[in-house]
Amino acid sequence: MTDVGAPEPDLVDAPALPNPWRTIWFSPRRTIRAIIDREDRPSFVGVIALAAVHQVLASLQIEPDDGTFSASRSAMPIAMGVIQLVFGILVGPFLLAFVGGWLGGEGDPADIRQGVAWSYVPHAIGGLFLIPVLIAYGGPPSMEGPATTVQWLAVPFALASLALTVWSGVLHVITLAEVNRFSILRAIACVVILLIPLMLLALIS
Repeated sequence: MTDVGAPEPDLVDAPALPNPWRTIWFSPRRTIRAIIDREDRPSFVGVIALAAVHQVLASLQIEPDDGTFSASRSAMPIAMGVIQLVFGILVGPFLLAFVGGWLGGEGDPADIRQGVAWSYVPHAIGGLFLIPVLIAYGGPPSMEGPATTVQWLAVPFALASLALTVWSGVLHVITLAEVNRFSILRAIACVVILLIPLMLLALIS
């Protein structure tokens, strides 16, 4: 039985901290509650490092004329992806705590940062699935789609990477709800409120 839809009791007196790399996938509430209820919190540096690798691999670009890898076209997307990741870890929790407070949330930035960071575990693992895709295509995939048997065999890996990134988004909302002690709907509202200014800026630019 998973705990995706319902809160779990506090685990302050639990004998051992669960392994977040393993339990965050289907027990996000239990996992993040166990982490923030302890002073000896596990390091999430490895998660962020692997997530950054995923950002880099997913940001690689090709030349539209000949379909070869383009370092110049890749530089800006890679930089923006990594900056976005770092911003989400360093600054994002303060903004989420601020907006969450409006909605009755109890989480502080330090606890929210734990939820944000550990929710990246599927995204971090998803970067590994991009490696066979890049090997099959000899670089970033072209917009024309798979052309050889090897490239077709790489399609499930690309879909798995995308699915894991989506699941990270789901975990982000669930852990935010748990840390703030409010509902999933309020957690979604919290994220949407923060995204509105970014979407407006994107439309203006």
